Amino acid sequence: MTCPICETKDCRHYFKLRTVRDGLLNDSDKYVLPDLWESYTDQQKQDVSTYRQALRDFPATVDSPMSFGSKLPAKPSWVFDSDTYTMA
Repeated sequence: MTCPICETKDCRHYFKLRTVRDGLLNDSDKYVLPDLWESYTDQQKQDVSTYRQALRDFPATVDSPMSFGSKLPAKPSWVFDSDTYTMA
C-alpha cells in the first residue's frame, strides 16, 4: 500500500498505524487466556474473536494513515479492563 502523504510504500505513517494496531491486539491477548475464555458465553467468545480479527484486518481497511483513528475496531462493550489484573 502506498502512503498518500509521502507517496512511498511502507512509510512511517503506516508503521505508526500498525504499531497502534499491534498494541491493541497485544492488549486483547488477555481476553483469550483459557481461564477467562472459558467463563465467556458463546456470544462473548464470538465478540472477542470478531474484534481480534477486525484488528488483524485493520491496516488493509485504511485509505489514509491520517484517518485511521476514526476507523479503529471497537472493543466489545461488555469488556472491562480496569481491574483485570489488579494486585491485592
